[in-house]
Amino acid sequence: MTNHSWPQTIRIIVFSCLIGGAAGVLGTALTTSYLSDYAAQLGEVRQTLGLTQTRPRTLPQSYVDALERLEERSLPAVGSLFAASSVGEAGVSIFDSSVPVITLTSDGWMLAESGRLGDIVRFGAQECEVDDVVVEPLLGYVFLHCATSNMSVVDIVGGYGLAAGDQVFVAAQGHEVVFTQAREVVWGDGVRSSDIPSRRIRLTDVAQDGAVVFNVFGEFIGVTQSGEEGMEVVPFEQLAGAFRQVLESVDSITYPSLGVRGIDLAHSAGVDEELSGGHQVGFLLYSPRAVAYGSAGYKAGLLVGDVLLSIDGVTINGTNALDDLLTSYSASDEIQIEIERNGDRQTVTVTLGELEI
Repeated sequence: MTNHSWPQTIRIIVFSCLIGGAAGVLGTALTTSYLSDYAAQLGEVRQTLGLTQTRPRTLPQSYVDALERLEERSLPAVGSLFAASSVGEAGVSIFDSSVPVITLTSDGWMLAESGRLGDIVRFGAQECEVDDVVVEPLLGYVFLHCATSNMSVVDIVGGYGLAAGDQVFVAAQGHEVVFTQAREVVWGDGVRSSDIPSRRIRLTDVAQDGAVVFNVFGEFIGVTQSGEEGMEVVPFEQLAGAFRQVLESVDSITYPSLGVRGIDLAHSAGVDEELSGGHQVGFLLYSPRAVAYGSAGYKAGLLVGDVLLSIDGVTINGTNALDDLLTSYSASDEIQIEIERNGDRQTVTVTLGELEI
């Protein structure tokens, strides 16, 4: 009886394998499709930054956990820049003064507050000499390069997702790490330009310009800069466009220009309802210089009193200010702006100009 059951048993096994294999193929196809869709969406979100690979993201369980992650993942990419004139023949710094630098690519591109050709960058016991410098003209930083390879790099997410009360790490001179928080997120007050990125994150307990700022996941979000009310973080999104151009080996860094001025309705209180047309978000073109003569906005027919509502389908609101959105574009890019004029909505095609700095 047992001998006669073997053929049947074998058939059952083969049939089960076929069913299991088919299910595996189907499951793999569905999973692959899902992951492909997810990757495409993630790529769209990170298109502006797209410089480093995102690692798995888990919320630290404690301060110690967050600090250990920072030390493991991020601090190896933070170096100290010494002016060539301050380094003696023995390679020892004559002056106890350095500038923090953050490594952005494994082949040696870095960001710092200042730096010149021939300066020395140190990462622990290793060092390299700066062989290329590209000045970022709008915000005053520099991109430095060392002829090296396989350098540790940071995960970059930028600071636009940071909110008041969020905790951050600040790596300053000599790898000193300060654990602090975002006191508030601010945008430019009153009437301002569409072309100058204005979002800043104000910190507490930080005093050094050019320090490198990380969130609690150990991801790079920006660099510090002195502001009117203390130390602020410049989100890396505002430098990402310039850095893309550095990687493309352009002769000089340029910025896009819409060439309009107005009121950010989402971040301005007390705007007359008649003036704003009842809108609480959007960008109201306002002031005698609301649309600069010859600008991209002027050529597209934008007028004083227009309320700009969205760019390429992305709403201008409390999360995305007009100047925030423009940082992801380049000069000569064509964009679609939805506006409201005298109660009527319409879409205007604009070819961005180049910002004069």
